Amino acid sequence: MPEPLKRKRKDGTPYERPAGIEDWLKKLEIVDASERLRQFATLGRKSPGYVPSEVLIHFLRRAWAEGMHGDFEKHFRILMKRVEQSLCSAISDARLAGARGIRDEIMGRFAERIAKDCRGRVGLLDFYEVHFDQAFAAFRTSVLRQIGPSTVETVPLGTDEDDGLEISAEVEAAAAEFLGGDPEKIDDPAFRSALTSAIDSLPDDQKQVIGLLLQGFQIDSKDKDVMTIARILQCDERTVRNRRDRACKALKIILQEENAQ
Repeated sequence: MPEPLKRKRKDGTPYERPAGIEDWLKKLEIVDASERLRQFATLGRKSPGYVPSEVLIHFLRRAWAEGMHGDFEKHFRILMKRVEQSLCSAISDARLAGARGIRDEIMGRFAERIAKDCRGRVGLLDFYEVHFDQAFAAFRTSVLRQIGPSTVETVPLGTDEDDGLEISAEVEAAAAEFLGGDPEKIDDPAFRSALTSAIDSLPDDQKQVIGLLLQGFQIDSKDKDVMTIARILQCDERTVRNRRDRACKALKIILQEENAQ
């Protein structure tokens, strides 16, 4: 039988795995380690035979506790592949400057969390056996709140392709905020240069908001799993909108002066 979880909720009741996870544990306890690893290696959630990550992390922890360090390493590699896959979707290179470095930082900190659990931090990973996605989303958000402001960069206004400059739909939509409803201006290379300089001249708090808007981030969301500007900058939605409004007003003034010259 799977060992009960040790960590308790605020009301004193212990964490309990969902019945479906307990069923998976009982099912995989009776097969040998190589067969379990073969099943864990399926990464696609919609693929036949996909095993939930709650189950994978249980057997990873058990391998360490039983001194099966070779099996632990194999479980760890599979788990980190899943984590990387999740992060590539949540923090994509197309949406965030320095995304790879941020993903690496989150993965590194998660590996440290696993190491602490192995060294005896009782119950540190218990909730990951209850609801892995929710636990990891909370962990990811926590790390982003710590490192987000220092990693925000003004996203390039386009990417070089075929000797031209391709402007993303996200950039056009965000730029329309301070282009007086005329995003077509951004097609002018001289105007793009002036816009970049204008953004760089903004105060840091305003520049961060504009940079994130240009990367396609939304200001706020009721979905806790969605990374928003408010969550990255650790402030409320009203503060973000105020900074955006001040930045847009300043940019309009700067760009009007540029056009007048």
